[in-house]
Amino acid sequence: MTVKSSTACAIVLSAVALLSAVPASADSTDEAFIAALTKNGISITDRDAATALGQSVCDGFDRHEKSSFLAMKLMTASGLSLKQSSYFVGVSVSAYCPEYVGKTDSSTRWLNPGPPLM
Repeated sequence: MTVKSSTACAIVLSAVALLSAVPASADSTDEAFIAALTKNGISITDRDAATALGQSVCDGFDRHEKSSFLAMKLMTASGLSLKQSSYFVGVSVSAYCPEYVGKTDSSTRWLNPGPPLM
């Protein structure tokens, strides 16, 4: 099994485990989470899986994983761009684990181009 497929399996299994713990009815937090994602161009085909994946981001923070690492894992498993997966991580934190707001890392800053050299 490759590292990529191992990571994808781990994320899928985490999402499945969370799905069994999430109540069947959606609440206002879930609705706001989905609305924020769709408003910013992230299409959601399975609302329950998306909310479970959003909640699994908080589990990653509980395990002291960096936000950039979580975004890269999400990007690899979901096919989202790095920008979209980073946004997904941010929305997840805002919706499901606000105790981590402001405690994310900036280790993907190298992806942003600097000012032009003139």
